[in-house]
Amino acid sequence: MLTTEFLRRQAENCLRIARSCFDLSSAERLRLMANDLNAKADEIERDRRFRPHFFEASEASSRDNDRG
Repeated sequence: MLTTEFLRRQAENCLRIARSCFDLSSAERLRLMANDLNAKADEIERDRRFRPHFFEASEASSRDNDRG
């Protein structure tokens, strides 16, 4: 599973590379990738905040039932 920390670290890497890139088209693509990665991290954080705690427990029990 992707973590927000991983996604944000990858976004920072993209921005760092973009700053040192001489090809303007590639630098722009890297900045867009960084924006997408940060947006995905924000989405994951939003989902975690609004996800009811009982939903996580029911997911775990259904996974256990599938193994059965």
